[in-house]
Amino acid sequence: MTETQAALYAAAVGALSALVVGCIAGWVALRQVAKTAEAQRKQAAWQLRSEDYADFIRAMFRFRAAVGRAERAPDISADYANEVRTLYIDLANVAATLTLRIAADPVMNAMLGLVNAAYALHSRVTDRRDLHLPSGDAMMHRLLEEFEDAEFAVRNAFRDDLWGGEPLQRNRPARPPTDS
Repeated sequence: MTETQAALYAAAVGALSALVVGCIAGWVALRQVAKTAEAQRKQAAWQLRSEDYADFIRAMFRFRAAVGRAERAPDISADYANEVRTLYIDLANVAATLTLRIAADPVMNAMLGLVNAAYALHSRVTDRRDLHLPSGDAMMHRLLEEFEDAEFAVRNAFRDDLWGGEPLQRNRPARPPTDS
């Protein structure tokens, strides 16, 4: 083998080595870009879901606060009944919007369960206004407890969808027995 041939072989081996190293580096770089893009996509989806869930929680708390006043109110005014109706509609609209954005069945089931409980409470408030039912009745207590259970299920479903892990635990204070 001549000196020229040896130099050509050495140059070829060096070029092949550089090509292999360059390909490996390019593959690693592309893989890292794909991982980063996937992480950014997941973060954006998580951010969107967390904001939507926060909107639902806010609507749920506003509705619960308004309906909670009905339990203690001796009578229901037309303005108050309209406020409860409006807050129920807001809650149902936020839930309907979320059903278009998410595909998590446990979340959907929990949300629809809460909206159904909210509808029952909304109807009870309206019935109290129209039928002059007494305040503090047993049906209202039962409906509020069902709403609290549904609220807890929603919070756990949202938490599980966003973070996973163990569900929240709850200690519900015992309600005093009521007559009626």
